Amino acid sequence: MVTLSSKTFSGWLAGLCMVFCSLLAHAEEPAPVRIGWVNWSDTEIAVKLASTALQDHLKQPVKLVLADIGIQFQALANGNIDLIPMVWLPSTHKAFYDKYSDKLEDLGVLYEGRIGMAVPTSIAASEIASIEDLNKPDVREKLGGKILTSEVGNGQYKLTEKAIELYKLDGYKMVASSESGMLSELDRNLKRDKWSLVNAWSPHWMFSKWSLRYLDDPKKIFGGAEQIHAVARKGFSAEYPDVARFFTHFNIPQADLERLMAAARDSSADKVVAEYYAANKPRFEAMFGGQTASVTTGPQ
Repeated sequence: MVTLSSKTFSGWLAGLCMVFCSLLAHAEEPAPVRIGWVNWSDTEIAVKLASTALQDHLKQPVKLVLADIGIQFQALANGNIDLIPMVWLPSTHKAFYDKYSDKLEDLGVLYEGRIGMAVPTSIAASEIASIEDLNKPDVREKLGGKILTSEVGNGQYKLTEKAIELYKLDGYKMVASSESGMLSELDRNLKRDKWSLVNAWSPHWMFSKWSLRYLDDPKKIFGGAEQIHAVARKGFSAEYPDVARFFTHFNIPQADLERLMAAARDSSADKVVAEYYAANKPRFEAMFGGQTASVTTGPQ
């Protein structure tokens, strides 16, 4: 018969306790909240600020899931992700939202924005002031019949298709690539004194880098002011009440958001988010209780 010395037994028992405690801690660790996001400059800042706050204040694990907006809505409706904090309403993402609305929860507005067609201010308003002016033959020629846009199939892309139809913009086509590809072509055209027409949205750092203006939209296809909502899957608030409460009160001043977006281009989104969160921590902590706190200026 094999016998254990008291020293050996104590070591064995200590090891067993460590294994048990490790398993218990792992079992009690909350499941990660799966936040979907699209690779847009404002969305990256907003998502990473929220993720930082949730992990710091609630010790809530977060998994970020990157995909196009249409896929995000499908995943949300199917329960494969928990929420997406970049739903533009009432116009931009209306088609997606209406399609899945019975499977969604609206947690509230994070900030406001606008979308539309824009041109550099170096193009005189007497030449182009409205989307209707795009039908002028000389304007169409100078623009090469191109509408620069980001990825195919997003909400703004679909609205632009509608604008082409309703404004009868014959001879125009959308040139889709990505946000960075669209803005790179805009930059090249400006350096060559060539005209550009872009699908723009704000808040965005493009308006701080270049002088741009939106074209009037008399048919209101692109709507007016947009609100960017956090939208969750059905039942999310009941399962994650503290997280849902945070998003109900999560808000980013537009001036801060645009400054962070611009600063991230010179360093990284992770760096500017960490600095801004540290500078504004009391304000973020108040969001978990539904209180308000004054804004502290973050990194310049």
